[in-house]
Amino acid sequence: MKDRTDSPRDTAGRAAALAAFDRRDDGADLAGLTEQAPARPTAPRADHDPVTASLRFDHDDLGLAVRVLAPAGGPRGSSARAVHGQLTGHVDEADLRVRRPGRSFGVRVGADGRFAATGLERGPLSLEVRRPGRAPVITDWFTV
Repeated sequence: MKDRTDSPRDTAGRAAALAAFDRRDDGADLAGLTEQAPARPTAPRADHDPVTASLRFDHDDLGLAVRVLAPAGGPRGSSARAVHGQLTGHVDEADLRVRRPGRSFGVRVGADGRFAATGLERGPLSLEVRRPGRAPVITDWFTV
């Protein structure tokens, strides 16, 4: 019988799969993906202009419009990736957390609901919104 070794490429996929079974947020509501525009280069495009994808997640009165920015010509695995977006609906005093497999961190939300997470490494990501007196809302996992 031949020994099987996992290749380094399997690591990101495995982390995403394990993140999908993360049980810490069983009490959270899911904001489902309602719109998705495929990744495309920004126009006009130079070699290092970012490629963008647009996503929208909705749950009850909460909306999350998200743009994923990834370097077009940067080195593979570059940490120049970013997520920009806007919360809509009842978002007064909302806290936003960026969830990565095994860790999370807070992101500032402006008075107008806008937010940005920059310097992100390639891989799976989910967003969590916490509002006073309401259950947390999380998005499906997506890749930056």
